[in-house]
Amino acid sequence: MSVPSPRPDTSAGAGARDATTAQPAANWFNADGFLAGLKRVNVFCGGFGSGKTEVAVNFALRVRETEPRVSIADLDIVNLYFRSREVRGQLRSQGIDVLVPAGALVNADLPIIQPEIKGAMESGGGVTVLDLGGDPAGARVMASLAGAMRPEDYSSFFVLNSRRPFTATVAAAQEMMAGISAAARIKVDRIVVNSHLIDETTPAVIDEGVALGRALAATTGAEIAFVAVGREMLPRFDAAGCAYPVMVLDRLMLKPWEPSNWLGKYRISTSEIVN
Repeated sequence: MSVPSPRPDTSAGAGARDATTAQPAANWFNADGFLAGLKRVNVFCGGFGSGKTEVAVNFALRVRETEPRVSIADLDIVNLYFRSREVRGQLRSQGIDVLVPAGALVNADLPIIQPEIKGAMESGGGVTVLDLGGDPAGARVMASLAGAMRPEDYSSFFVLNSRRPFTATVAAAQEMMAGISAAARIKVDRIVVNSHLIDETTPAVIDEGVALGRALAATTGAEIAFVAVGREMLPRFDAAGCAYPVMVLDRLMLKPWEPSNWLGKYRISTSEIVN
């Protein structure tokens, strides 16, 4: 599907703090071609600790900047922490439809809302983001939905973090990717480089991840879709000079005491947010 080119945000939006610490407001670099080829359904998978949910949530927010209709489905019924449903208020405040069980069932298993997810996938309108559980065990729920997707309608992204023990080598990452693909019954053939050490991330860590992603792509026949880079790294990492599209990532999946660096571009009154 065709998506308009990203527009620089010069307002006091994502990542803005004050005049002395404000970071660049751009949310994509080198991404015109990637966004122009965006498909209707976008599946994010990866090992535990890869940052898969953070990437999926940020991707939904970034796509919302140019697409009027965006939905995200939380398919993680394995990991009870750091699931996209935990930030449903922020997502809904940006006009993103969050597909999770309603009310007291919000922490229930996914099959309760499978009809809604299938409906979003089959509707043909807007962009749907699917956030799978980590590892092959968490990806199995996708098998029941895979039949609703035609290959030309979806992209599957393997989130790769070189600083996690189960994806630190090409062989280990290849095994993880193949296991998820088999369990989910989908073709996983796109890589998102998300190498980081949270607050201790350096440009060298990102470059290390890009090198691993390139080697994994050469081995599997997959391709690097984009590189996720924390907004705080922009003064130190040459995003514009990267050989691949770069998506700027704002931290939303946080422990209760951790501060977020995100301010929503489409913020509405909190009284309008449906919990």
